[in-house]
Amino acid sequence: MPVVPATAQAIIEMLGRFGVDVPRLKVGPIDDDPELATLWTRAIARTGRRTLPLEVGLEMPLGMMAVVDYLAASSATVGAALTVAQRVFPLVAPGVQLLLERLRSGVCRVAIINQPHFPGELESDLLVLGILLARMRTLASRPLELPSLELAEPHPESRTRWVELLGTSRLRFGTRRTAIHFSAGDWATPLRSADPRLLATLKAMVGAEQRTVDALLVAVRALAVQRLPALPTIGEVAPALGLSVRSLQRRLALNRTSFVEVLDEVRRDRAEQLLDEGVLTLGEIAARVGFAEQASFTRAWQRWHGEAPSRSRHGSALTSRRGR
Repeated sequence: MPVVPATAQAIIEMLGRFGVDVPRLKVGPIDDDPELATLWTRAIARTGRRTLPLEVGLEMPLGMMAVVDYLAASSATVGAALTVAQRVFPLVAPGVQLLLERLRSGVCRVAIINQPHFPGELESDLLVLGILLARMRTLASRPLELPSLELAEPHPESRTRWVELLGTSRLRFGTRRTAIHFSAGDWATPLRSADPRLLATLKAMVGAEQRTVDALLVAVRALAVQRLPALPTIGEVAPALGLSVRSLQRRLALNRTSFVEVLDEVRRDRAEQLLDEGVLTLGEIAARVGFAEQASFTRAWQRWHGEAPSRSRHGSALTSRRGR
């Protein structure tokens, strides 16, 4: 499963909780599909448990899947949570998609799609299946029925452990895709953690267009926003994300950006918001976004927009009045 750094770190941490000494497996940095596939193969061989990826997914605490977890948890119902997860799952696992469809029987089917195909798909499917089941069971306001489960996993010699972990005997092995079936009642089940305000805030952070954004960029931006008007250093942000400074720099470079550029974008976006609100003076806005003096803010605004902030504010006011 292609994963972003935070997801790779979560997998490694969870394997440690299951007694797997990852360094002893002698696997390279988990930054591509073959290495992750090798990690799963060696971890399964070491433990003797084919169900290990599923077990890891079922036990992964809420929050380890970054913004995806919180978007799902703050949704109103099971169906709403899975719908938002479908849109943003690539944030934590690029190449893994969730396909939601309603069958003629009224059952809602959530299938795991891997596009393009990659090494270790079966293990990836089991991990994602465990994560989805654990989230919905934990957050739902009542026990879920789960009419059936499809597993691309080949038929095991014994189903006992699989039934025990998945909590149902209605399992179909060797299917084309791994999928979960939800009854209409399951789909409409409210979540105990529903929070409309948090959901709206998180959606705005990810992007109103619901575009695919690297989860690492979302995390860095979120940390920077929380620290304003102070400006965090990369030495402070990297450990907070479970990364070394060098790893964070490399990951940002893969996204064709840098830590300095991300900070600059955060300050620009916040400054634009404050200026559009039309409440604070330019000096106050400068201070709110971390500039020691208004002159420095003015120079930055000219670099961002090609004009002075006073002209931008005037143009914004005119546009606002015309739109009334």
